[in-house]
Amino acid sequence: MAENPGTEKVKDLLRKVDDGSFVIPYFQRGFEWKPRMVSELVESILQNYFTGLLLFWELDTEQAENEEWDPVWGAKRRNTPKVAILDGQQRLSSLYYAIYNPKRLFPNRNSYYSFFIDLSKVLNEEYEESVTYKFFFSNYQPWEQFKARKEDWARTGIVPLAILSARDSGDPKQDYIDSVEFSEWLAKYLELNRSNLPAGTTTLKVYKVFSSILNYSFVFYPLGSKRDLHDICNIFARVNSKGMKLSTFDLMNAFLYPKDIRLRKNLWENLDNEVLKSIDSGMNEYLLKVISLHKQNYCSAKYLFNLIPGQVTIRKNEQGQKYEEVLVQDGSEFKNLWWTACKYAEKARRRIMNTGFADFGAIKRNFVPNTTIIPVLAAMLWEYDRDTDTHDFVSNLQKWYWSAVFSEDYSGSSDTVMAKDFRDWKEWMATSKAIERINRITSEFFSEMDLKTTKKGSARYNAILCILALNNAKDFYKGQIVGTADYSNENINDHHIFPSRVEGLDPAKSTTFSSCKDSIANRTLLLDETNKKISNLRPSEYLEDMLRKHGDEATVKEILAGHFITSAAYEYMKQDDFDHFVLEREKAIREHLISRLDIL
Repeated sequence: MAENPGTEKVKDLLRKVDDGSFVIPYFQRGFEWKPRMVSELVESILQNYFTGLLLFWELDTEQAENEEWDPVWGAKRRNTPKVAILDGQQRLSSLYYAIYNPKRLFPNRNSYYSFFIDLSKVLNEEYEESVTYKFFFSNYQPWEQFKARKEDWARTGIVPLAILSARDSGDPKQDYIDSVEFSEWLAKYLELNRSNLPAGTTTLKVYKVFSSILNYSFVFYPLGSKRDLHDICNIFARVNSKGMKLSTFDLMNAFLYPKDIRLRKNLWENLDNEVLKSIDSGMNEYLLKVISLHKQNYCSAKYLFNLIPGQVTIRKNEQGQKYEEVLVQDGSEFKNLWWTACKYAEKARRRIMNTGFADFGAIKRNFVPNTTIIPVLAAMLWEYDRDTDTHDFVSNLQKWYWSAVFSEDYSGSSDTVMAKDFRDWKEWMATSKAIERINRITSEFFSEMDLKTTKKGSARYNAILCILALNNAKDFYKGQIVGTADYSNENINDHHIFPSRVEGLDPAKSTTFSSCKDSIANRTLLLDETNKKISNLRPSEYLEDMLRKHGDEATVKEILAGHFITSAAYEYMKQDDFDHFVLEREKAIREHLISRLDIL
């Protein structure tokens, strides 16, 4: 067994449980789930939610013949086992117990339990409590007794899950749900319950409720038989102590593997753009989000799984009517979408990290205000590829970008924000109805913004660094524009104007120094070389150096003006008056932001 992820349907997994191919290692704990947990698992499957990875260990002949294996709860040990379940016992045991209805007491109970599905709830998409259970103290209920009450099923729509493992009495090789008898039962159920079901419900739709459980696919990861027991036990301990934390990208990699798409190995690792890759550790997932926004206007994890080739997804049209659609037809289409997403993600990165008229000024990677903006910006550039350099598009994009950054809505979990912005953007382009966030970022918004507490690493802090670069701010000593200098060797950074360890400040003029020294009101872009020369000097001291270097005060004031240091702020620097300086510079930054907003 190659150690590559794969998928397998519930019906095939449970057949292997039933024939003894799957076993539980002796070092595993027992089946410990409660009945309600079993019901919730089936409810998740009915909604096609991801329910976790299965971890298997292939057994060689010697390992398989070892007696230290237990069958899955309720199953009998029939054949020489082939696979040990390292992670997934609770889920597979739950499904086996609920569907195969073994004659065994439920774990940690003195009763037999049977599980039922409420068809009317499921068909009306009311999944909560749609899978229920009953217990029987001593009277085990075999399939034949359930089947004898099938008239009650038709009337109530409450059907035992044991129906999914039952065989047609006329043909033992055929599943009961594929029999003529069951087909007739479906017709009777519809006849008795049509008034309680959605319009247009057919026998096929009811049948698909049952088949969707059996055809639900788990992602599994197999470990080869060549791994020794010590290695396996270490893996098991790590999985069970910390949990196997898989990203959405990891899961998509597993789901796509059977489609002959090597997402990680061939698509991500072969992406020849180390700059884009390095922007964020989650860039691989961001690229999937770009595709998802382009294809379906949403990008949270559950929507990404709709990108699996051949995956049928339920969508709604403008009238609210549901319809089925396959978003990605095959592996070839997925690969084309991937490389296109990479192209537009790189275009988005360039806009964010350059200083042209349509760019956003993040001249270094760590100055990008929110990396989560990249997917939605890339999707916008993809959607309107032919218009991206027009005046209207650039103006709208600037309004949206700075509103998104300064609102800080992208600083947390932002999938919902991203998707809403993309949909609102499309409506804006079509109808000129502005995005709600843009309407909130007004002059009053900037006037109330407290920049004296805006610290390093925040979106607003980085945004102002970006605007400094766009403002063609020049280095204090060398006079070169920092936004166009060679920053590849990390020689431009955000530095203090009043040095953090400045010596000799008048306490009466620096009462806010401790709380405000690291805020954006006291930081700007400078060459590292210049920062070293300033060292711990008071502004009044290094301003004299600037005057000697540049020759006149007008040039010094012009350079400082590019850093939003007004003439008044300059005078406060000469007086080493920190308290008044930060107030004046905060005011100047605010005024610039307001003027930028008005221009846009």
